[in-house]
Amino acid sequence: MTVHQPNDIIAQRYRIVTALGKGGMGITYEAEDLTNYQRVALKAVSLQQAKDWKILELFEREAKVLANLHHPQIPKYLNYFYIDTEQDRCFYLIRELVSGNSLATWVEKGWHPTEIQIQNIAIQILKILSYLHQLNPPIIHRDIKPENIILQPDGQVFLVDFGAVKDIYRNTMSFSGTFVGTIGYMPLEQLRGKAYYASDLYSLGATLLYLLTHRSPDELPQKRMKIDFRSCVEISPEFMNWLDVILEPIWEDRFQSATAALNVLSNNSENIYIYDDRSVVKSTHQKPEGSEVTLKKTSSSLIINIPSVASSKSVKIALCCMAVIFCIINLFVYNLFLSQSLNDNSSRIGAIIGLLIGNLVYLPFLKLGFGNYIKIAKNKFLINWRFWFFSRTITAQTKYIKKVYLNKDLFISNPNSQKTTNITFYLLKPRKEYGFGYILTQKEQKWLFAEIKDFLEQLKAQESLKKLQ
Repeated sequence: MTVHQPNDIIAQRYRIVTALGKGGMGITYEAEDLTNYQRVALKAVSLQQAKDWKILELFEREAKVLANLHHPQIPKYLNYFYIDTEQDRCFYLIRELVSGNSLATWVEKGWHPTEIQIQNIAIQILKILSYLHQLNPPIIHRDIKPENIILQPDGQVFLVDFGAVKDIYRNTMSFSGTFVGTIGYMPLEQLRGKAYYASDLYSLGATLLYLLTHRSPDELPQKRMKIDFRSCVEISPEFMNWLDVILEPIWEDRFQSATAALNVLSNNSENIYIYDDRSVVKSTHQKPEGSEVTLKKTSSSLIINIPSVASSKSVKIALCCMAVIFCIINLFVYNLFLSQSLNDNSSRIGAIIGLLIGNLVYLPFLKLGFGNYIKIAKNKFLINWRFWFFSRTITAQTKYIKKVYLNKDLFISNPNSQKTTNITFYLLKPRKEYGFGYILTQKEQKWLFAEIKDFLEQLKAQESLKKLQ
């Protein structure tokens, strides 16, 4: 096999920078395209070292197929060519270089993903598979495994190596060259040279098991030809059941499409982040019907706006006039109370009751002037309170948010009651608590609480990935 060194020039165009990965039959390099000075991934395989012609067949097919793929989470394939020497012929495949590490590399560095992170990866891969399986003709990847999924620190993943020689034949078996795949991650039907949509789903499930256990799936206990993983992982029952289906040894018993698996997983999970082309994150937390609260989430920020009912200037003026009227009434009753005209206790009690009723009637109108604006970014946290014509804002570093919780109503005698009054942030610096959302319904409070909690966990996950780089 031709081994290139840094600064070698290939085809008078690509300068080798460094080796990225080496397999049994090929090497992938980081290279610089001298025509535009962009970094690319250059994959090389040698004819002399390719003892099985199936290798070259797959390599050439990969180049032809992937030239027509257009998905934001599949690296773009840029070029394909070969170079003849006196002793050999070397084939080259050029694709877009994606930053980040493979899932296998992250785990080797000590990464222990949470269930939310693992489900996030599953969701993204299922969306890519849905795209591939719905092409005409459909494309079945056949070699989904930790080495072929690139994870960036912001949580976005890329699927690579579609028939790539380096990864398909490394640590694989082949009976008469009839199948490709990696032992431990490929289903039984691929051993027989068959591949279905559900075959990719099994490989994805095996990859998720690797993230959960840090062990190759073929090292896990088996029962009746099925991986017995329930004793090896601690995850939610819903996710456990989903994995149980996707890892069925008989392909007919699994989900029959990536879309079906995606729909079930999305409905089961409350903590999924899905990145679209604009890096906007969608969550499956259900916004309460009729809520006026707006929420915008990206991979780096969460913005919540809770508008006051009295948001318009005319409404504020009208309610302020009502407040003045109530104040005049209160002063009148108070003066009446002090005057000699109420010279008996029953009259005074009646005046007090009237005063209380008047204030109780007006209290709901006071709440109409409350509003909040909250923004949480990677480094900065901001919360703003609005009350009528008054406003207050505090800022702090996001890393000082110790916890966020739903504040219980202390006036309820039942200790098991789920009634809440607001959402509260507890900050370490300054060591204070800040509540908001007093005017929201309990459903709205629980919805925003879940969104905030998930987002803070996502920021911590991104930070942990950066530390491992």
